[in-house]
Amino acid sequence: MRLEKDSLGTMEVPDHAYYGIQTLRGKANFDVSPKTFNDYPNILKAYAELKKACAFANRDIQALSPEKAEAIAKACDEMAAGKLAGQFPVNVFRGCGTSANMNVNEVIANRANEILTGKKGYDQVHPNTHVNMCQSSNDIFPSVESVVIYREIGNLLNTLKGLESALQVKVETFADVVKIARTSLQDALPITFGQAFSGYHAAIKRNRLLLEGYQDTYRQAILGATAVGTGMGVMPGFIDSVYKHMSDIVGFEMHPHENYIDGMQNADHFLILSAYLKSIAIMVGKMANDFRQLSSGPRGGFNELILPNIAGDCGIMQGSIYPVIPELMIQMMHQVSANDWGVSLSVPAADTDIVPSAVINYMGTLESMELLNNGINLFKTYCLDGIQANVEVCRQYAEGSTSLATMVSALYGYEIGGKIAKISYEQGITCKEAAIRENLLPLDVAEELFDIKKLTELNSTVAMFEKYKNIRSVN
Repeated sequence: MRLEKDSLGTMEVPDHAYYGIQTLRGKANFDVSPKTFNDYPNILKAYAELKKACAFANRDIQALSPEKAEAIAKACDEMAAGKLAGQFPVNVFRGCGTSANMNVNEVIANRANEILTGKKGYDQVHPNTHVNMCQSSNDIFPSVESVVIYREIGNLLNTLKGLESALQVKVETFADVVKIARTSLQDALPITFGQAFSGYHAAIKRNRLLLEGYQDTYRQAILGATAVGTGMGVMPGFIDSVYKHMSDIVGFEMHPHENYIDGMQNADHFLILSAYLKSIAIMVGKMANDFRQLSSGPRGGFNELILPNIAGDCGIMQGSIYPVIPELMIQMMHQVSANDWGVSLSVPAADTDIVPSAVINYMGTLESMELLNNGINLFKTYCLDGIQANVEVCRQYAEGSTSLATMVSALYGYEIGGKIAKISYEQGITCKEAAIRENLLPLDVAEELFDIKKLTELNSTVAMFEKYKNIRSVN
């Protein structure tokens, strides 16, 4: 054990630890859940990258010696590569901010000092004086947030593009599979499964484009704002230099927030991002719930879709295919929506001059993106890719729908159309058969007018009404 001292006293730190006394205090103070920064390598990587950028900027403005800057940078590279994994035990609850920043500062300082002197300690590199130079926990942590969120949005966008592609395959595969549409769960007019899936595809694409358009919001950061947005403690030339290094290191262009005070005070960008994530989750959840209903059965439900059987039989109810993946997506939708509500509560609960704790805003948003990324990939692989249409059942439902009496109504008026629907229902025959029995339509005309595939196509129905306009008797 080694002994470290701060303004509150002294504590023993394990010899193997690269963290120090501030980390131990943070770990003890906020130990309310099993989630620590060790569980977020994406955050640690971005933290290391920004600390490296700061070291290089401080070297450039001659505020930090080249030797110390290089040692800090090397320690940051090791941290970004995961070589210092396990050294970040501060809990994410309330640990976001000062404790997280000091944990990172101590680890980098001890490792940099070890590089320079062969031992841990702060003889050459101090966590506050050198590693945290020209920074505050209040500006470095939100800047790390921006880098991480930009990348996570990119990952989610790729996932959504994969979902779009899979949906487009189903649009084409099911182009000729006619089913019955439902309104309020009641029989409606024919529609193809291809058309239904085109609706899902359009919704996902629309939401993906909205998210894509918002991604660049996270190219801006507040590094250089220091504690309250005024930049006190930042030395000349630091801001210009650090953003150049930051952009090179993280791999995409970053720039200072146009108004540091705004960036320090307000977190409405989380509200907007979370709303986009909730919308995506709800659209996926709606699709999943549709699949769950349409695959119900096999004898007591709709039985129009056949899901891949990935769960096997359950208990005594053999023969059923349980919609476990659709139900997982519905649960994911609930959690993302709950996270959005948490963000909505947290954003206005700020101090006057600094955004609130990032636990709900940041961690809730990261959890939502993680759930969407993982969940959508599972949904695509284990449900959507293997989903099939029960073509015969779909055809029977579509041809047997009393809603097809709409064709008769269009030609002979509402009352006659209603009569045909009633005959169809009471006698257990199709509307086409009822129209023929009532001598309303010749057989060949009835065959065309009740062709369920043509009834799903606007141009075809319009052409039929044009073709048979002479038999129409509605004034």
